Amino acid sequence: MVCCLNLIKGGVDHIFIVDNGSANGSVHELHVALNKYKQVRILTTKANLGYARGNNVGLRAIESEFGLADDHILIVVNPDSLLNSENIEQVTNFCLSHTDAGTVTVPQKGNQKTAWHNITKKRALLYNSRIFSKLAHHCGKEEAIPYLLKHSDTKRIKVDVNLGAFFAIRQTIFSKVGYFDSATFLYYEEQALTFKLQAQGYQNYLLLTSSYAHKGQGSTQLASRKVLGYYQQSRRYLLIQYLNAGKFALHFYDWTIRFEDVLSGDHFSGKD
Repeated sequence: MVCCLNLIKGGVDHIFIVDNGSANGSVHELHVALNKYKQVRILTTKANLGYARGNNVGLRAIESEFGLADDHILIVVNPDSLLNSENIEQVTNFCLSHTDAGTVTVPQKGNQKTAWHNITKKRALLYNSRIFSKLAHHCGKEEAIPYLLKHSDTKRIKVDVNLGAFFAIRQTIFSKVGYFDSATFLYYEEQALTFKLQAQGYQNYLLLTSSYAHKGQGSTQLASRKVLGYYQQSRRYLLIQYLNAGKFALHFYDWTIRFEDVLSGDHFSGKD
């Protein structure tokens, strides 16, 4: 609710809210609070489609209603991202003035991982091991290597992957790459989008001229085993679709999951 009101204050022309299969009465609350705003549309899905497919519902609804145009700038925002007019103006103007721009965002307050370097096949396979990833985390190493943001006179940097909690992108570019990859339910959606944009010659940017607040990460409130399952499924898909993993690599990937599931007493295959 607060997120939407911030977008209205920030001068966003049209706002499409996708309620992704909520079963707690939140849709009614949205209508009660927001029906008076003519620029707001509330869309609903019958089930939780995940991040990529859920966002695509809204993105395709926008295309259906308003068509495609180079001067249409789409802003993807998680409901717990709190933006101001400065954030919105900066990313919008940058997209309009840079034809090479893919996703454009600004740093998230208190989070160094607003943007990170592309994942590689080697890192995806190594960090699939929960044992290795815990050891690496203990040593201060992560699967995705963030860009370290230090004070400088630089107003923007070129990055590989931008966080999906808030970014802007030219509508024609987003449509050209088919929006989000709907084969991912949760995790790696931003990475898949980056690979698609890079294949078409587009560059993602992080602007260092403002920052935005983020209240929390709702998806991680799911049961931890379920989250791990989504994580493993999406990473396996990324290996196949974008990192050209061969049979040996995929066998190693699946063996790692089975081996550590046996050690932990779980029974899950990343392919399911």
